[in-house]
Amino acid sequence: MANTENTAGQDLTAALRRYFSLGTRTRRYRTDRNGRRDLHTEMVEALCYAAQCPGYYAPATQDALHAGFGAALAYGKHIQGYRVSGTLIAKISAMSPWQFAALLGQMVDAGVTTTGEGERFFSEMARAA
Repeated sequence: MANTENTAGQDLTAALRRYFSLGTRTRRYRTDRNGRRDLHTEMVEALCYAAQCPGYYAPATQDALHAGFGAALAYGKHIQGYRVSGTLIAKISAMSPWQFAALLGQMVDAGVTTTGEGERFFSEMARAA
């Protein structure tokens, strides 16, 4: 019998893709009347808003996004803070928004809830590359 239960990371990935209307060919930067928007940054901010501002999103989206708060903090410290290798930073920066949403989901499924666990995750990712 097949397991039909989704993990928290899979729910997070699906919620990000649905909320930001991501497709496999979506570009990282979107231009609207307010200027250029970076979807990587907006996804990380969405995870922080979901954790810090209850009621900001619909209840189902709020629950899915809340699980990614630790991943967002780890990403901010290690990738945006340039604390890992430049090669890994370049690899993650080159990801499409579709792939980046999957990365955040993988971080949740790997148990990244603190920046220390994020360091372990990124070290393993760099070693595997």
